[in-house]
Amino acid sequence: MLETDTFKKYETTEYRPGIHIQDEEELVKAGSDYTQTIFHPVGTCKMGKDENAVVSDKLKVHGVENLRIIDASIMPNITSGNTNAPTIMIAEKGADMILNN
Repeated sequence: MLETDTFKKYETTEYRPGIHIQDEEELVKAGSDYTQTIFHPVGTCKMGKDENAVVSDKLKVHGVENLRIIDASIMPNITSGNTNAPTIMIAEKGADMILNN
């Protein structure tokens, strides 16, 4: 159908990353150059007891006295919806932990 004069004007061309990029490494590089997330990043402060964990299950920073992390960074995965409600829940739970220390 795209070969007809009527539809020829609708034929698409690749804009990004471009047909010259074929190698998988180049595709990954191009993807990181031109993409971004619309979501709020989470999960930068792993919770747990292993050597990679930053905070305990009580949100206390390992190895630092009197410091807690009470925000979206303790989420293990990003939520499928907005991060606002889960972050408020973390804040409420964290506040309870501080008050009931």
